[in-house]
Amino acid sequence: MMVGMDGWRIAGRCCTVVGWVLWVVVQVVNHDPFPPEISLSQYGIGAAGWLFSVWVVVLAAGPLLLLRYRPVPGPARALVLVGFLGTVVMAVVRTDEGAPQMTVHAKVHMAAAVVALVLLPLGILAALGYARRRWFRLGLAIVAVGAVVGVLILLAAAGLDTAGLGPARSWALWQGTLIVIEMVLVTVYAAVIETIDPGSVRGVMGTPVKSALQ
Repeated sequence: MMVGMDGWRIAGRCCTVVGWVLWVVVQVVNHDPFPPEISLSQYGIGAAGWLFSVWVVVLAAGPLLLLRYRPVPGPARALVLVGFLGTVVMAVVRTDEGAPQMTVHAKVHMAAAVVALVLLPLGILAALGYARRRWFRLGLAIVAVGAVVGVLILLAAAGLDTAGLGPARSWALWQGTLIVIEMVLVTVYAAVIETIDPGSVRGVMGTPVKSALQ
C-alpha cells in the first residue's frame, strides 16, 4: 500500500518537472522565448500545437496526483479537479490565430483557461493549508502575486499599456508571467507535499478542547 501511495507522489513530482521541460520546449519550437511576444495559447496552433496541449495537461495533472497521495478535507480536491478539467478543455479546444479571438471555440478556450488559472492555484492553496505554516504563507504570497498579475492582464486586455510594450504585448507578457507564477506554486506544492498531514492538523486543533475537558 505504501509503495502505491508513493507512486502518486512520484508521478505528481514527475509531472511538475516535465511541465517545466515542456514549457521550455514549446518556447523553442515556437521561436518565442520568455517573455513571449504572443499569447501562450497561440502555441497550440499549427503542426506543433500538440506540444502545448501535452504541456498544460501534464502540468495540471501534477497537483491532482499529489492530492491523491496526500488527500485533505475541504474544497481542495474539487477546486483542483475542476481546474484540471478546465485545462483539458483548454488543451483540446484551440484558440484563433492572431487577435481578436471572437469565434465560439476561441471563447470556450478562453473561459476554460480562466477556470484553470483561477481554480488550480486556489485548490493548491487549500491543500497547503494542511502543510507547515511557512509553506502555507509562501503559497499565499505566490497566489497574491498571481492575483496582481491577473489584474494587469485584465487592464492590458482593456487596452491599457501596463508594461510599456503596447497593450497586446503587455497582455502576452503578463499572461506568460502568470503561467510562470502558477508553475512555481505547483513546484512548491510538489516539493513540500510530504509535510501535508491533515491528521496532525486536526489533532492540534483538537488539543485545547481535550485539555479543557481534563
